[in-house]
Amino acid sequence: MSTLTSVLAADPFSIAKATTNIDALVVGSGTAGVTTAIELAQNGHSVVILEAGPFVLPSHVGSTPFRSRGDITPQIHNLVRYRTAWSDREHYQDGVASPLNNDAWSAVGGRTLFWGGCTPRFSEWDFADWPFSYDDFEPYYQTAERLMHVSGRSAKRPPFFRGEAQDTLLRRCEKAGIGAEHAYLGIDTQEPRNGYVPRGFDCAIDRLLRSGLLAREVTRGRIVVVPDTIAERVDHNGREVTGLIAKETHADRRFRIVARQYVLAGGAIQSTRLALASGLKDLHPHVGTHIADHLFIQGLFKLKEPLNEPIYAFIPPTESRPFHMQIQGPFNETWYSPYHATVWLDCDPQGLYLLAYCFGVGDAAEHNEVMLTDGQSDGPDSLGKYVVLNDRTANDLRILDEMQAFLPDVADAIEGDLVRSQINPPGAALHEIGGLRMSEEPGVGVTDTFGRFWTLPNLSVADSAVWPSQGSANSYLTITAWSLRHAEGVLARLAD
Repeated sequence: MSTLTSVLAADPFSIAKATTNIDALVVGSGTAGVTTAIELAQNGHSVVILEAGPFVLPSHVGSTPFRSRGDITPQIHNLVRYRTAWSDREHYQDGVASPLNNDAWSAVGGRTLFWGGCTPRFSEWDFADWPFSYDDFEPYYQTAERLMHVSGRSAKRPPFFRGEAQDTLLRRCEKAGIGAEHAYLGIDTQEPRNGYVPRGFDCAIDRLLRSGLLAREVTRGRIVVVPDTIAERVDHNGREVTGLIAKETHADRRFRIVARQYVLAGGAIQSTRLALASGLKDLHPHVGTHIADHLFIQGLFKLKEPLNEPIYAFIPPTESRPFHMQIQGPFNETWYSPYHATVWLDCDPQGLYLLAYCFGVGDAAEHNEVMLTDGQSDGPDSLGKYVVLNDRTANDLRILDEMQAFLPDVADAIEGDLVRSQINPPGAALHEIGGLRMSEEPGVGVTDTFGRFWTLPNLSVADSAVWPSQGSANSYLTITAWSLRHAEGVLARLAD
């Protein structure tokens, strides 16, 4: 019996034999890859997306009936989740496999199937060490928010959470001198009418399916998705990439695919891993370095009285307080799990507990790096054969202390108590950046200000691997905005 995949996707063998030239070969089908692919196809180019994982869902899990099934959703995760290793240098031994202590996902749509929905922007000061300013980047934010149907920034799409309880919570924070606001969410709140049905959560595969650009053969102005196919390495001659070697995830057949432009969009860690596996560190010593993830503390507040309505509040960062807090609830007593990222859709209005997530800016120190390993992992083929070495800096530890001290202040402000908190290890936030950082000068960074490798201009990076640093904001919106800017660079090169 045929599956939905046979209707929507192609196989690598047919793509490798395609008689139509491939303009752009994109590795990864999350928001970075799909946003780039749509921009290129809408400008008349033929695009192929390689995805290591299978097709499991056509939209975000929170937009499906599975959102309320705490018994089924973790099983869907487990279909496409694999374990990875993060370590500090003190516990890392060369040649000895590090414990698998973190998660990654491999599926058509990538993490956009499961992400948590919070879509703040970086602040102006977050761009201080980027090669362009917030004002330069702001138009990409506007376009990304329109594509993602972000709620809370326009009258057309008001905040998803709004009501007396939300207003009460915001007033309590304001009275305590803690600025708080409605959370911006990547969930469509436009009124359904005149044939318009709200789209739910933004999700890359959902956006691609709705675009009308999906095809099963390489064609100008269309996009082909090839699932269950791992990009093993790119080959180059020192001046440009000459081909990409791919392998079927569950078989040993390998294929050489040739395109005019090659795009890495597997997320910061996987794009960096592929660059390392391709020997690109020989071209620039910073390949693989300057990795960072958000500092992440989670907490649980207990209110003295129920709020009687759902809330989702956001306490933004300031220039002197480089972290923000998201507050969701109310619930009966619970605790955060990455497998229930949309738990806030099913809160209990009579509950007394609120979940708090505090994300802070981590240092993208040069010594934090991705290293390839030969050890076993439970990831498909070579995807999990790496370790991320991350040592927290003195600045990281100072910010974590400030974040931990902030939690009881917020609990007091909202008329509750902090009953539990936890500092999570590096990698737990799943907001990784770095590895292929950009710069204005070729000797300083690996990539240029549009994400193109300085030494291999037909290879570029659409995800957060190129970021020199991060704000405290959750990464999804800024990755989408960055991929729009990156696509401009690819279009310029394809026009040459």
